[in-house]
Amino acid sequence: MNWRQAIAGIAVLASACTSVPPPGSAVTLEVAGAPISAEETGQAFLYRLPGAEDPAGIAAQTWSMLGREDRAAMTGDSEYLPQPCTPVPDAPRGRESVVAAIAQQAATSRVVIVNESHTVTRHRETVRQLLGALRPLGFSVYAAETFSNAEDEADPVAQHSGLAWPHLFDGYYSREPAFGNAVREAKRLGYRLAAYEETPSQSAPDGSDRTSSIAARETAQAANLAVILAGMGPEERLLVHVGYSHAAETPLGQHGDLWMAARLKAATGIDPLTVSQTLCSSEGGEVFLALLPEDRPAGMVDIVLSHPLTRFENGRPLWRRETGAIAVPIPDQLRRTGQPLIVEAFLAGEPLDAVPVDRVYLEPGEDIPLLLSPGSYRVRAVVPATG
Repeated sequence: MNWRQAIAGIAVLASACTSVPPPGSAVTLEVAGAPISAEETGQAFLYRLPGAEDPAGIAAQTWSMLGREDRAAMTGDSEYLPQPCTPVPDAPRGRESVVAAIAQQAATSRVVIVNESHTVTRHRETVRQLLGALRPLGFSVYAAETFSNAEDEADPVAQHSGLAWPHLFDGYYSREPAFGNAVREAKRLGYRLAAYEETPSQSAPDGSDRTSSIAARETAQAANLAVILAGMGPEERLLVHVGYSHAAETPLGQHGDLWMAARLKAATGIDPLTVSQTLCSSEGGEVFLALLPEDRPAGMVDIVLSHPLTRFENGRPLWRRETGAIAVPIPDQLRRTGQPLIVEAFLAGEPLDAVPVDRVYLEPGEDIPLLLSPGSYRVRAVVPATG
């Protein structure tokens, strides 16, 4: 029996009007019409396929954004290779237990900084769960590196603060569905969203070397977060979602670069609880708390998570199925077009400038499903951008 035959209770409704799911349906789909061009979305860059000239890291990030982490893994990007680490003795295992352990340590922290890979989407699911675990402790502001920081006007996340859903213009990486779902959860829980990325006036001058550019950016990020902290109530706490080395509390590399977490600590006197998801990965099993690798400076971060390498079924990450998503066939009338498509699923009632809850690229002949929680959705297909 293949995955199509195994799916039960899925109604695919191919009309352009609102449809009521029949009794017993788990997922209903409403097709939003014929495929459109990437240019018609107003964000053609988002629907561009990786090119042969793209470095492996950029190609992997692009495939991840398009819902094809299986292809990201095939680029040879190091983030899909094992990085074995030693488990913390007697520490809990499994996502729920690990998130609970982080929350327990966060009970006395004003600031928690958690990093992610910009490619491995399961890291964003950990952040989504951490948002829920930290909210009862007084964490009420969620600042993410990806949120666009406007120079002379309100930031997009501030402009969209009244929306219950993540807007495509909030940031770049937050356009990816797993990230969007974390933002959606933050809004549901009542977090205020804050942008802290460097602005153009804070950037290093054109032509600056790598060390100067890093210093300018990290200094700006820390200063902007310090302003956010100063505007928060005395009982409020801050969760900061960063990429890679921005969570480091110690100098790194041959030039001794100081990253945002270290600079924020120096600027405010606040010792953040820092969590890394990018230092370790295992061949299989569950996520666990790991010891800091011996080749890293002592005190670099407070907590290290080791995730299992992402496994795939029918081109999609298995961890999505493990969190309750259902494999839903792409509607036949879209598959009959005979051309490559990027198919997006939006929660019923959310507009097309919301971040979709799933997005997947497929070519003619590929049997690639959407992965959706029970509910009603509107789906559209976009023809990939050229050039």
